[in-house]
Amino acid sequence: MNLFKSMLVFQKVCELGSFSQAADQLNLVTSAVSRQVNELEKHFGVRLLQRTTRSVTLTADGRQYLTKISEITDSVQALEAIHKDDVVYRDHIQLTVPPILSKIVLTPLYNSLLKKHPEISISITQINRTINLVEEGYDFAIRVGHLEDSNLVARSISELKLALVASPEYLNTHGKLNHPKELMQHNCLINTMLTHPKRWSFKEHKRSFTVKVDGQYDVNDDSALCEMARAGLGIAYLPLQIVDAHLSTGELVQVLSDFTVEPLPISLVYPNRQLLSPAKRKLIEYLTDAFS
Repeated sequence: MNLFKSMLVFQKVCELGSFSQAADQLNLVTSAVSRQVNELEKHFGVRLLQRTTRSVTLTADGRQYLTKISEITDSVQALEAIHKDDVVYRDHIQLTVPPILSKIVLTPLYNSLLKKHPEISISITQINRTINLVEEGYDFAIRVGHLEDSNLVARSISELKLALVASPEYLNTHGKLNHPKELMQHNCLINTMLTHPKRWSFKEHKRSFTVKVDGQYDVNDDSALCEMARAGLGIAYLPLQIVDAHLSTGELVQVLSDFTVEPLPISLVYPNRQLLSPAKRKLIEYLTDAFS
């Protein structure tokens, strides 16, 4: 048994969700692909895949083994690329992005990285929650906000500009604010996507400070929060790109415009134990350059 070859075959079956499609891409017969996966399962003593006549899915053990196997194959590919003039970028990358940033992130990928390196394939998941990269099988995540300490590598790539907004109706009913501390007496619309959703950051005369806020409504979607603010339900702390058009029409107005709303960092994070393949290093390079 060629253990490394079996690992590569197993990865391809997982990527395509099909033994026959994996066989076509690997130029093997389907029975050979099935045999390689069976031998891998016997070697490790666990069932990696659940097979039916219609589908192939990973078992819980299979997800754990796929993560580790991917680290091994990435490491071998990176080692093989050392001192080679023609670096092979062929790889499949799993990336998760908050919907608010999907256009910002995808544009440089489509226009530069994937055009120049068509051998790289990427699966992009737009999701409004913080995920465990290793357990859920992702290579990278784009995250907004100040990061908690973890065993992940974090590369700061940009900032997200924010605005504090409310509808004229809300301000007419509840009164205008003169200082961020007054937010504690108002209904604030809470974005649970933020690392610290009930602490909003401001700057006054180069001094940064945070204010604790609370409110009746919380949601993990910027667009939904914007609609709630437009409906006069409270004060929202939102990306400028979401509210800009509504500020122009007067449906929303800026609150506390004398104070600077601190922007949120945008970071690319990935597991620190992973020896990155050339393709993954190239993705980091392109995203970093795109925002610089």
